[in-house]
Amino acid sequence: MSEKMKAKLYDIVRLKDGKEGTVIEVYNIPGLPKGYDLELLDKEEIITITEDQIEEIIWEMP
Repeated sequence: MSEKMKAKLYDIVRLKDGKEGTVIEVYNIPGLPKGYDLELLDKEEIITITEDQIEEIIWEMP
């Protein structure tokens, strides 16, 4: 993911491992990597990821 492209709340992202999901929480904690809770699109599961796991933003919240 490029430095200019930052995922925001409710954006839909594709991860480097191919999973896709909706960002439902963003964590900006000083001293830690930026984190996200992601609700996966293909199953009812919520995972926590870091910014470097995101391949691309496939839909942005207007």
